[in-house]
Amino acid sequence: MSDLSTRLVAMEGKVASSDTGALNDRLTTVEERVQFNSDNIDDVWESLEKLDVEMKDMEDKLAGWMEREIGKVYDIINDNPLGN
Repeated sequence: MSDLSTRLVAMEGKVASSDTGALNDRLTTVEERVQFNSDNIDDVWESLEKLDVEMKDMEDKLAGWMEREIGKVYDIINDNPLGN
């Protein structure tokens, strides 16, 4: 038997069931935190997608408004009787 195998066999007897219970509790706690963080990330991602849609809508409205206003300025400049 190799030295590593011998050490593993010796360690098996030293690990108490309470040690594995504590480890399971810690793993459960970590899993809960990971799930909570994952849910929060999903919520943030969903909010960002909604904001992206709203921003695109605002950009479209702003572009339309700018075109109308620039059109008004263009009409004023071209209708100037002194400039013709």
